[in-house]
Amino acid sequence: MKFITISQRYFDICGDDPEILFRKNRRPHLLVLSLKYKGQVSHFAVPLRSNISAATPKDQYFSLPPRPSTRPGNHHGLHYIKMFPITREYQEKFWVGKDAAYILYQNIINKHEKEIVAECQKYLDAYANGLRLKYSVNID
Repeated sequence: MKFITISQRYFDICGDDPEILFRKNRRPHLLVLSLKYKGQVSHFAVPLRSNISAATPKDQYFSLPPRPSTRPGNHHGLHYIKMFPITREYQEKFWVGKDAAYILYQNIINKHEKEIVAECQKYLDAYANGLRLKYSVNID
């Protein structure tokens, strides 16, 4: 898993989905490889969000240390219900460089990779079986 950003071309194609988190200052996404959805293996992008509502159930996100922009009571992390399939042609490099925060996030993610992959897969399985949560991205 690695950080990427998504090309504007992808968002131009998906412009009719009100829940997809459109490009915002080259929002970083975590590229999760090899998840199964409806019998096919695909790559998925899971956005990092700095203000996941405090009311959001814990199984819908993976918590990371807060960013300066995270409002009190909210969470910062990987928001599973906002993930979407992504092909290589729409992936762009996200430069982490020496940014201490992103290095910390990557280390935490690496430590919890199996957990994150399992939670993403669990969400996709439920979605494929008809459980469409309010505010979830239209994966199809």
